Amino acid sequence: MIRRDMLKWGALVPALAGVPGMARAQAGEGLDVLLLDTRFGEGPLDDMGAARVLTFAGDVTKVWYEHLDRAWRQPGFVVGGITGADALFVLETLARQQGRKVVARKALEVAPLAGDIAPVSWVIAPAHPSVLA
Repeated sequence: MIRRDMLKWGALVPALAGVPGMARAQAGEGLDVLLLDTRFGEGPLDDMGAARVLTFAGDVTKVWYEHLDRAWRQPGFVVGGITGADALFVLETLARQQGRKVVARKALEVAPLAGDIAPVSWVIAPAHPSVLA
C-alpha cells in the first residue's frame, strides 16, 4: 500500500464509524465513490466530499454495471459506503474478483430493516500491488 492510499482511506475510517447522519456529513472525504443505500434514509448529498456519490435502494446491480466494474479495472479507486449487509456481501464478492477487499467494516447502531437487514459502513480498497496507484 502506498502513502497516498493510506491517507485516502485512512482518514475516512473514523468518519464512517458513526451513525448514518453523521457519516453522511463527513464520510466522503478521500473516496473516489461513496455508495449510499437509500433504504436507510436519504439526506443532502451536496456536501459529501467524495468525488462522486451514488445512491441505490438495496440492489447494487445497476451501480456495478454502470460504474464500479469499469472503475475497478483501473489502478487505485477507493469506494466507501453505508449499505445493508446484503449489498455489502455482493460488493465484497465482486471486489475480490478485481483485486480489492473490504479494509474497514462497522455495523451501525441503528434499528434493522424488515428482514433483519442492518446498515454497515465500509471501505473497499485495492488489496494487491498491481491495482494500487
